[in-house]
Amino acid sequence: MDTCPRLDVPVSVQFKTPAVMTPWRAAGRSGVVRTMAPTREMSLETKERIVKLLEEGNPSRMVAKDVGCSQSAVSKIWTKYKQHGMVVKAKRTGRPRKTSKRQDKQLKAICLENRKSTTKQMKHKWEEVGVNVCDRTVRNRLKEMGFQYRKAKRKPALTPKHKRTRLQWAKERQSWTVDDWMKVVFSDESRICIGQGDDAGTFVWCRSSEIYEEACLKKTTKFPQSLMIWGCMSGKGTGEMTVVNSSINAQVYIDILDSFLIPSIEQMFGDDEIIFQDDNASCHRAKTVKAFLEERHIQSMSWPANSPDLNPIENLWWRLKKMVHKKGPTSKADLATAIKESWHQIDAEYCLSLIKSMPHRLKAVIKAKGGATKY
Repeated sequence: MDTCPRLDVPVSVQFKTPAVMTPWRAAGRSGVVRTMAPTREMSLETKERIVKLLEEGNPSRMVAKDVGCSQSAVSKIWTKYKQHGMVVKAKRTGRPRKTSKRQDKQLKAICLENRKSTTKQMKHKWEEVGVNVCDRTVRNRLKEMGFQYRKAKRKPALTPKHKRTRLQWAKERQSWTVDDWMKVVFSDESRICIGQGDDAGTFVWCRSSEIYEEACLKKTTKFPQSLMIWGCMSGKGTGEMTVVNSSINAQVYIDILDSFLIPSIEQMFGDDEIIFQDDNASCHRAKTVKAFLEERHIQSMSWPANSPDLNPIENLWWRLKKMVHKKGPTSKADLATAIKESWHQIDAEYCLSLIKSMPHRLKAVIKAKGGATKY
């Protein structure tokens, strides 16, 4: 075959000149084409600052250094400013937004009307006002507004009267210091069940075919064995704790106070005056119980109803149940032993940290106007 160039065709036509490629499009030795990374758009405030500095007579090089951008970017912004007489935002290409600001406000109203609605339910409600979008768009719009679909927190139901009482109680003690709270002995009863303390759930590594294998199950019992306990604490540590084997009435409660509260006070405070806290259970507010406390010269603290978030011993119960669960008791006897061992393992520093949280708890109640708090 004749491979000589044709004489009737110019040489410049016969041989193709390779296309000139910009540095950011040129392929490396590996053959992979490198593209320039997308740059972030400069904010309107920064552009206005650049224009102001240039109008003051500053050179573009100094302005670029001051703002932290290239000199060419400063030059482009100044050119556009002279063309339009104002700082303009560059038009962007891409798919137009599916919803308007007014329609987004409608979605917000739908969400606030019933916060337990699913995205599918909100989507159908949104369609009633003429907005036809998919579930993903509903989720994206809610996310833009700051909404997240969370597990609802479990809190006691509070009536308007409860809230007023809580708010008044917190305001009366908002000037108390940590030293004042150190004089308070907090008490409560709690029931601990075998297997309790795993509220966060159990996660296991398994394949889809192993879901129901023995090692991958979280076993439950229909009627788990449990024990009722009474305990007390202060900023100096835990006091006495006892297992209660019967239902608690006024006389049983007096026996508990006489056998366990009094020794706890003597051990932690000696002859110093203290304030005793317990909740509003009927056995706690019996006349005979009040008479017993008065005879022993123990000052009792008033307590707002449905307010476990104000009692730091609730946090101590949570830790105790976690510790008991780790010991893995399988019978009532094992459970009682695990409870006693775990109780004595709770250190005084943890109790002190709970007492130090009291001023913050009061502030949270006042901020919530007597409503629920994070504690």
